Amino acid sequence: MSITENLDLSAGAYVKGVRLSDTCFVAATSFQQLRTITRDPDVLQPGSKRGNDDPAIEEERAMHELIQRALSGNKKSNVPKYTRYIEQLVRGEIPGVLPPMHLWSAAPLDVVVVGATTYALVPNGEHLLAIDGETQLTAHHALGRSITIDDKTRSQHRAFPLVGIVHHGISTRDARQYFHDLNILAVKPNASLGLSMDTQDPIMQVVTDVETNVALLAGRVEKMSRQLAKASNKIMTLQSLRQMVVNVAKGISGVQYGARPAPVNDVDLRELTAAATDWIGAYLETFHAEVVDREKSLASSGPVLAAVGAMGNELLHVGPEERSVAMHRMLDGLRRVDWTKGHHWVGIAGNYTPSGVFSVKGTKEVAYSVYNALTDIDNGGYHQVHIANARDQVPASNHGEGALAGDPQ
Repeated sequence: MSITENLDLSAGAYVKGVRLSDTCFVAATSFQQLRTITRDPDVLQPGSKRGNDDPAIEEERAMHELIQRALSGNKKSNVPKYTRYIEQLVRGEIPGVLPPMHLWSAAPLDVVVVGATTYALVPNGEHLLAIDGETQLTAHHALGRSITIDDKTRSQHRAFPLVGIVHHGISTRDARQYFHDLNILAVKPNASLGLSMDTQDPIMQVVTDVETNVALLAGRVEKMSRQLAKASNKIMTLQSLRQMVVNVAKGISGVQYGARPAPVNDVDLRELTAAATDWIGAYLETFHAEVVDREKSLASSGPVLAAVGAMGNELLHVGPEERSVAMHRMLDGLRRVDWTKGHHWVGIAGNYTPSGVFSVKGTKEVAYSVYNALTDIDNGGYHQVHIANARDQVPASNHGEGALAGDPQ
């Protein structure tokens, strides 16, 4: 580290920050500077034709391959979403945060102090490689070269403050270990916890309101785990509740979204909140005993909850004054369902294991068959899970005149 009164601006890019150690520097930077001291990771991929006019590119590609995984699969598909997130963030359209990127230089960097400010010098022609945060770096470069953004957004993006942790003067072997430690040792939050923290998902706002307004859900939604422990006093997981709300909005086709955002531009969120609160609350109250008896009953299984949620989609297509009648009819139909785990659910919700235990299949796999068994009187599964003599009754979900189940037609 050296102290000087002036910077030699011809030497390279001076990155402002804090020196943590001889090999670690925390940089306060921006994309305006970052684009000069890093390559677009897209040009570092094997077989890329971009950047081939640079004689140093093949050496950098070889180094990149040693300390990073290829930009493919889920990593590559995440770039457009990350790019859009950064664009919204720099425009001030959403609250958000960008994590620090871990950047690497095999050569040691000069650290210079001018007055009270410390800089790390990245020499002209040298580029830092990303050990961690490469998807974000790729998204920054993608946004930087985008021809669809306006000049104001481009300017905002270039000036947006970014943090880089620069590791320099360390070997390739150590850089590979850093990649391992940063990516493998970190514990990724499970889907339920991730969903609960996503305040920008409009569906999650509805889910929060439903949880608050349905008394039987108070304190009984599991937010930390994807499944309920055997001794848990919770009623359902957050994922299951969210799937119910999505299906109230979208019908049974809502299962295709899983934990991904579901488009709700065509749905009145106030009506969705009211319908989901009424329907989910009524179902839980009506079948509370079956819902809490997870050992013997299927009433709280993921596929059943998804199918029941989908039935609630009908409530978005009737007026508020008709909602009570429709709910009464659907609940009356569900009262004739035998929720007990047994052979009548085989091939619909699951199967028996060789040890004789009934095993429920995944929601995406069997939600449609469960929905049809609950609602379609012409479906063979309907007569498996309903009590005898149900053929002459009104099915659980019927977009007809809104008559109560069992009333003469």
